[in-house]
Amino acid sequence: MSSYRYRFVGYEKLPSGLNADDVQLHCRLPDRLVKEIRDSNYAKRYYLGLAVQLSFLALTGRNPDSKLRMPTAMLRMLCEQLGIHANTTAIGSLKALYQNADRTLANHRAWVREKLGLAAYDTSAEERLRAALSQQAIDAASVDEVFNSAEQWLFDNKIVLPGKRHLQDLARSAFRVVEELALTTIRAAVTPVRLRAILKVMHEESMAPGISVLEWLKQSAGKHSLKALKEVNTRIDALKALGVHLWKLEGLSIGRIHAFTQAVVNRPPSETARRIEDTRSVEIVCFLKHLLGELSDEAIFRNNRHTSDIVRSGTKRVQAKQAQRAHEYRCSIESMRDIAANTDMNAEERLAAIMALAEDVLGLPPVSHAEVVRETLTEQTTRVRTVLNGMTCLDLQADPAHPDCKLLAALQKLKAAGAKELPTEFDTSLVDSKWRPLLEVPDRVAALQAFEGCALLRIRKGLLGGSLYVNHSATYQSKESLLIPQEEWDRNKEALCEAYGLELDPRRALDLQYELLRAGLADVEAGLEKGLLEIDEGGSVRIPAIRAMEEEPELRRTNQFLSETIGTTQLPDIILEIDSRTQISTTLLGRQPETAQELVALYAGLLAHGTEIDAKAAASMIPGVPVSHVSAAMRMLEAPGRLRAANDSVVAFQQRFPIVNLWSDGTKASSDMMALDATRHLSIARTDPRRKTAAAGIYTHILGSYPVIFDQPIVLMTRQDAPAVHGIDAYNSNSEDRIKVDLLAVDTHGYTYSGMSVAKLLRFDLCPQLAGLPDRKIWTPRSIKVPDALEKVAIPTITEKAIRDGWDQTMRLIASIKSGRVSVAWALARHGSAAAGDDVRRCLDQYGRLLRSVFLCDYFTNDTFRREIHTLLNRGESVHLLQRAIYYGRVAAERGRRRDELRSISGAHALLTNMVIGWNTMKLQETVDRLKSGGQPIEENVLRRIGPVHFGHINFRGLMSFSVDRYASVLLREHAAPKRARAS
Repeated sequence: MSSYRYRFVGYEKLPSGLNADDVQLHCRLPDRLVKEIRDSNYAKRYYLGLAVQLSFLALTGRNPDSKLRMPTAMLRMLCEQLGIHANTTAIGSLKALYQNADRTLANHRAWVREKLGLAAYDTSAEERLRAALSQQAIDAASVDEVFNSAEQWLFDNKIVLPGKRHLQDLARSAFRVVEELALTTIRAAVTPVRLRAILKVMHEESMAPGISVLEWLKQSAGKHSLKALKEVNTRIDALKALGVHLWKLEGLSIGRIHAFTQAVVNRPPSETARRIEDTRSVEIVCFLKHLLGELSDEAIFRNNRHTSDIVRSGTKRVQAKQAQRAHEYRCSIESMRDIAANTDMNAEERLAAIMALAEDVLGLPPVSHAEVVRETLTEQTTRVRTVLNGMTCLDLQADPAHPDCKLLAALQKLKAAGAKELPTEFDTSLVDSKWRPLLEVPDRVAALQAFEGCALLRIRKGLLGGSLYVNHSATYQSKESLLIPQEEWDRNKEALCEAYGLELDPRRALDLQYELLRAGLADVEAGLEKGLLEIDEGGSVRIPAIRAMEEEPELRRTNQFLSETIGTTQLPDIILEIDSRTQISTTLLGRQPETAQELVALYAGLLAHGTEIDAKAAASMIPGVPVSHVSAAMRMLEAPGRLRAANDSVVAFQQRFPIVNLWSDGTKASSDMMALDATRHLSIARTDPRRKTAAAGIYTHILGSYPVIFDQPIVLMTRQDAPAVHGIDAYNSNSEDRIKVDLLAVDTHGYTYSGMSVAKLLRFDLCPQLAGLPDRKIWTPRSIKVPDALEKVAIPTITEKAIRDGWDQTMRLIASIKSGRVSVAWALARHGSAAAGDDVRRCLDQYGRLLRSVFLCDYFTNDTFRREIHTLLNRGESVHLLQRAIYYGRVAAERGRRRDELRSISGAHALLTNMVIGWNTMKLQETVDRLKSGGQPIEENVLRRIGPVHFGHINFRGLMSFSVDRYASVLLREHAAPKRARAS
C-alpha cells in the first residue's frame, strides 16, 4: 500500500498550515458523499458539520474532537462543495457548528461511520488487533513502529481508531511479549552462568589496549589487506570461543535480532552497561549472534577477493608471457631472413636450417591463460596458505555426496598432519583433470603447493555456488536450510504453485515460449525480406541505428521558459517543502518530531549520509546543530526499512501529479549502477575502469517517470543480474495497490540467462540492451524448425531435458522467494556460473536462453520496442547526473565499512534525489496549470520530453538555513510556540 495514503492516519488534529493543494488532495469529499449530505434528513445548518466529520474521519481514521479547530482552507473548500456560505474564520471548533447539540453530534457520528463503511472499535476489534500486533511486533524495531502498525491496521480494516493512549498500551504489551519471548529463547540457548559471564566479559578490556571487548567487536573492518582479514578472523574466533556459533535462536526472526543489534550498535557501551540485566541479555546475545553472521560473510568476501587477486596476478603474467612469445616469434622470423640471405650456405643447407628453426618455433607450447593461472597459484605458496589458514575459523561444510566434501576433508587432513609435501599415494582424482599433471610431478613439495592452489579455487567456487557452506554465516548457509523443506515441498507444491501463480508443469511453460519463438522467427524472416534488418555472410545481424530525434526550437524555448518561471531555490527549502507534504521526518524517526532542533538534526544526518560531507561538516554547514546530534541522527537512519519507507512516500507523492502520466504509465523501469568515488582503503571499493579511480557501486532502479524506486550498494566489476531482478521484485511485492513494473531495461552487465529466467518466473521481463549485438545468436531447441534464411543466426542447442529435469526444484526455489525464505539476490548468487552442473542452474540457464531468443526476435524487428528500452536507459543516466550533483565527492575512508552504514549512504542518497525529482515535478505541474488557466497551454508532446531531473537552479552547497517555523504546524508535534531554527 502506498505510504502516502497513511499521511494523516492517527492524527488527532489536522495541521493548521495545510496548503490548498493538500486540502484538495486529502480533504475533498467525493461527489457521492456530498449528495448523501444534501439528501439526508438533517437540517441544512448541520451540512458543514457532517462534511467536516466525513472528511476528517476518512482522512485520519479518528472521530474529530468536538473542541477541535479545523484548518480554514479545509472549511472553505467544504463550503464550496456544499454550495453554502459561512464565515469560516469565525468557526472556532466543531462544537461551534453544533451549538452544544451533543446528542445530534453523537447521532451524526454514527451516520458518518455508516456512510464511510467504518465499524466502531469494540472488544472483537481489539482481539483481532492484538493478534495482528503480535505478528507485527516480531520484526518491529521499536514500540513506535508497533503503534504505527496498529493505526494503519485499523485504518485498512475500516475500524474507527480509539484513543492514542489505548493503542500505545496495546503496542507496549505486544512489544513486551516479543521481548519476553526473546528472553525465554535466549535463556534456553545460553545457560544462566554462561550468560552472566558473557555480560561481564563484554565490558572487560579487550586484546586492543584501552577499549572494552564490546567496543572492539563493534569496530568496523579495515581496508582490503591480509592484516585486516586476520583482524576479522580474530573476532570470529573470539565469538566462537564464547560459543556464539552454537546458540540456537530460531525462535527469533531475523528482523527482531537485527533490531536488538541496532540498539547496541547505536549507543555507547557505557549506556548499554546501564541497562537492566534482562534487557542487556537480550540485546547482547542478539548482537553477538548477528555479528558472527556478518563477520563470517565479511571473511568469505575478503577471502574470495584475495583469491581473485592471486588469479589476477596470473592474468598479468599471461600478458607478459604472450609479449615474450611474440618477441621470440619476431626473432625467429629475423633469423629465418638472415639464413635465407646467407650466401655461405647452399640452397639445401639454408632450407634445412630454416625448417629446423621453424620446427623449434612451432614446437613451443601455446600460452594458455588457465595454465599460467594454475602455475601462479602453485608458486604463490605464502599467499595461498595465508588465505587457506584464514578459513579455519569458518568451519566449512559440504554435502557428503558432493565431490567438494572429499577435497575439503583431504585438505583438512593434510593440514592436521602438518604435511610438508603431498603423499605419493594421494588420490589425484579429487582434483580436476587439468590440475593432475601438477600433482603427479616427482617434486612432492610442489605437488602439495599445487593441491593447495586447486583447493583454494574450488573453495571459492563452492562458496559462491552453494556446494560449500558455513552454518554460522548470514548469507552462505546451506541451501537446504534456507529453501522450503523438501518434504513440505513434496506435500504442498501444487497448492503453493497455485497460490504463487507458478506453472508446475514444464511442458505447458515451454509450449507457451515455443509459440512465441515461432511467431518471433516468422517476424524476423519477414523483416529480413522487407529490409528491416540484414544478415551478412558471417552470421552477423545488422539493424538500423536508433536515430536521435531532431532538436526542436520550441522544446528548447519551452524548457528554458519553465526553468525561468520556476526560479532558483535552496536544497533546505526543497527538503522542508517535501517533508511538509509527505511527513518523511515522521517516517524516519518513527514518530513526529518534537522540536525544531530535533528536526534539523535529522536533516543534517540525512545530508551527512546522502552527500560527501560527514557529521562534522554537516554541523558546520548548519550552525546550531551539535556534531553529537548529527551522529545520533545518522545512527538512527541505519534502522532497517526507514529510509526505504521514506523513499516510497516521496515516490508516491511524485506519482500523483497528472504530468507524470506523460512520462510513463508506471509499468516500465530501468536499472544501472552508478560508481561513487571512494578511497582505496574501503574494502568494497574497486577500480572504476572508466575513471581509473577507486569507487563503490550504488545500484538504482529508476521508474520511467524518473524517481528512484529501489537502491542498494554493490561491488564494482561484478555481474549485476542479481541486484537488477532483486530490486524490481522488492518493489512489486512491497505493495498490493501500486502499479507493478512488468518491464525492466538493463545494460549487458545487468542480465544473465538465469536472471532472465527468474525475472520471468516473478512476472516481469528483463530486457537488456546488449553489447556486441550483431554477433548475438538466436538459441533454439531442435524441435523448432528454423527458416532457411535464419540458419546463420540460429543455434539449435537448447536442451529441453535440462529444463524438465530441473523444473521442479526451480519452482521450489521461486516459491521460496515468494514466501520470503530467501531473497532474489541470494537465489541468483547461488545459481550463477559457480554452480555449473547443478540441476536448477542448468534449468535456469537453458530456459533463459529460450527467453532471450524470444526477446531478440522482438528487438530485431520492432523499432518502437528498441527505442523504448533506449529511452528508459537514457532517463536512468539523466538521473545519475542529478545524483552526481548531490554526491559529487567521494566516500571517506572511515565511511561505509559496515554494511548497515553503506546501505544508509545509498538510501539517503536516493531519498535526496527523489526529493529533488518530486519538488521539480510539483513545480512543473504548478507552472503548467497556471499557464493553462491563463490561456497559455503547453502541448503534451512537448511536456512529454521535459523531465524533472534538472538541477542547475538548485544550490546544494554552502551554509544551510532551515526555516522550520514556516512548516512547524505541519511537521512538529508541539508547535504552539514554534521556535525559529535558522542557520545564516
